Amino acid sequence: SITTRSHLSFFQGRVLNLARRCDAASADGHRTAAEASIQKQRVVEVWSLLYYFCLHPIDMKENFAAVAKTVVKALSDHSRYPKLVPVICGSLKSLAVGVTGRAEANPSAEATEDLEVLSNVSIKILPSLFKLVETLNESHKTNSADDMDTDDKSSSKERQAIRQQNMQLVETVTDTIGQLAQICPREFLQNLFKKVVQRLLVATTENGDNAGDKASKDAQAVRMCSLLGLGQALVASGSLDDNSVSLLYRAVRPLVRSDEHDSRVQKRAYKVLAEICEKHKEFVTSEERLNEMTDLMVDSIVTCQVSARHMRLKCMAYIVQGFDSSNQAHMAVIPKIMGEVLLCLKDSNAKTREAAYQLLLEMAVARDDMTDYFKIILAALGAKTTHMRSAAVMALSRLTFEYARHDTTVQSLLPSLMQTVAFLFDDSSREVTKSVIGFVRVCVAAMSFDQLEPLLPEIVGGIMKYNKGRDRFRAKIKIILKKLVRLYGYDTIAPLVPEKDTRLITHMRKLTERTARRKAAGLQDGQSVVNNFDDMMESDEDDSDDGRTFMTGVTGFTKMTSMTGKSMKSAKSKSVVSGARSTMTGKSAKSASGPRIKAELQGEILDMLDSSKMAKSVRFADANMNDNDFSDDDDGMDDMQFDNQGRIIISDGLQKVSGDKGAADDFDSEDDDENLQLKAGGGKRRRVSKFESVKVAKAERDAVNARKQSKQSKKPTSSIGSAYKSKKAGGDVKKKGQQYEPYAYVPLNAKDYSKKNRSNAVSKMGTVVRSTKRKR
Repeated sequence: SITTRSHLSFFQGRVLNLARRCDAASADGHRTAAEASIQKQRVVEVWSLLYYFCLHPIDMKENFAAVAKTVVKALSDHSRYPKLVPVICGSLKSLAVGVTGRAEANPSAEATEDLEVLSNVSIKILPSLFKLVETLNESHKTNSADDMDTDDKSSSKERQAIRQQNMQLVETVTDTIGQLAQICPREFLQNLFKKVVQRLLVATTENGDNAGDKASKDAQAVRMCSLLGLGQALVASGSLDDNSVSLLYRAVRPLVRSDEHDSRVQKRAYKVLAEICEKHKEFVTSEERLNEMTDLMVDSIVTCQVSARHMRLKCMAYIVQGFDSSNQAHMAVIPKIMGEVLLCLKDSNAKTREAAYQLLLEMAVARDDMTDYFKIILAALGAKTTHMRSAAVMALSRLTFEYARHDTTVQSLLPSLMQTVAFLFDDSSREVTKSVIGFVRVCVAAMSFDQLEPLLPEIVGGIMKYNKGRDRFRAKIKIILKKLVRLYGYDTIAPLVPEKDTRLITHMRKLTERTARRKAAGLQDGQSVVNNFDDMMESDEDDSDDGRTFMTGVTGFTKMTSMTGKSMKSAKSKSVVSGARSTMTGKSAKSASGPRIKAELQGEILDMLDSSKMAKSVRFADANMNDNDFSDDDDGMDDMQFDNQGRIIISDGLQKVSGDKGAADDFDSEDDDENLQLKAGGGKRRRVSKFESVKVAKAERDAVNARKQSKQSKKPTSSIGSAYKSKKAGGDVKKKGQQYEPYAYVPLNAKDYSKKNRSNAVSKMGTVVRSTKRKR
């Protein structure tokens, strides 16, 4: 797309004047609060145009410095206009990205000059952004102190919303700082970075001194998080040298190692460390630094907070990528951290679980020996807790899923792994049961035919132990059995199933046969292929057909419907569905039941788009019907005449057919069509289109239904308690000769509250209680 270049001078001279006028109008004391709010909203809307002026400006050199001064002033007024902060920060970020991209793609004189102008002006913008972050954190600190002093729930919710808004603004400003730091002069950036680290060290010391004061401790934690966020933004910019990165690493290391600080501080410290590992890999993978960071990760296992696990696992993944498989010291680290990684596979946080799986795969690559690596994981199967045993089985499942397809070593280990995990079939824990069934499902899909065959008695006997009493896993067990049956057949699998579960295997056989029939009829079975590990472990696919029976391709009726003895009127009322059943010839066509179309008369063509004619022509054949009604043989074939050249001679008029029931039915259908024509034409015979015939037939059906409903509505409703109703008063009275007292209730009767009789029950209620509309 072509971007029209803009003039910053227009924004400075025209657009900002509108914003100033709206701001002055909002401060007018004669306006109401609603009008002042509208004017403030207009200020934000006018400022939102800055983003489009920053896409590709023409006059960066002449006017950007003036615009930058206005931007700095607007950021300082964030208390009145908090919505301006994301607008201005987004505009500056887009300007920095655009200028940098144009300078790298086409280093022309204009692009280089724009980059230089932005770099010089960023010296004035960055300090104001740093100050804005501190101000927002100070307001966050004030709101936290107010919450401790106040018990008002409404005011507490408002301050909570303000804190949440300030946190989002801090994140937005931090992203902008990271983008501008890429084009800022190096010396200036280093000075800013040193100030940030210095303040971070001071905040850490103050936090240790004020350990007893809860309010002060919380405020210092917020301040430390903001400073760590600034440090993370500067590291993400990639503009820091190795000395600066080393300084930040030394400042962050105590926060990672200790749990004395707030959990938010440790989580932010791990984020900074992960950013260092990602952006400065050479700094991390150096021999001395790698050993130091490895010891740091191993020693800080006990002090790690729950909220910091995700970022900690990311740091460990970056560190493991630098391991050397020939270095014994590096390989000795893997068993030390394996327990933590396995437990994180069962973490409640989805991001933590995924990070643990990725670290598990990274360690497999670093180990470069799958046999030894599997031995390390198999040792966890002997753990005392079911949590660890379940995690170990899940780790084996993921490694099998990832490597069994292309790694011959893993493929050869699958039978022994299956036999080892089979010992857990007797475990009574549901947690372990779920993991074992998932492992069996993965192995059945990964193992070859010859590998799996000797293990069939052990596998089938093991999974069928969970079939009774644990309905939660029945669907997964059926999936496994279905795969085994598909590979080895029912004759091989059925003897291995216990006698008490033979009904299950019989039911599966019937479903398979039904699926085969549906496939032969050209209908889809609706099954899907699972190629994702999480889907394979968690999905509970239902193997039933969801109530779908063998449906015919013409009418939408099932074979069961045709055998229930229902009247043919219901068959006529069904509409024609898409698709047509393949034609059958010979004896099979005459003996099979299903939909048939009557034989056409000579010279007549059946319009299959006409629903009224199709309803009269389509019939269902069963054992009591005569096949001649649906014969495909044309009775007029013998009367066809041909000329000398073999062409058919078509005679005028319709030949009379007598003595044949099928022909009589056809003449009756013609009379019906003639009646439809007369009705549509007001007594005059004329040609009726198929749309008009459908319209007339629909009107006729609606009239019949209306007459039925009117007859039902005229049925008298027995008034319960009418014998006790007074003719002169509004209540009930006891008359002479009555044995019982008056009542005003309806006797309970289960039949009255069925779906069929519900309307009658409501009308009976109306004789006792006045019917009123329900209030919503």
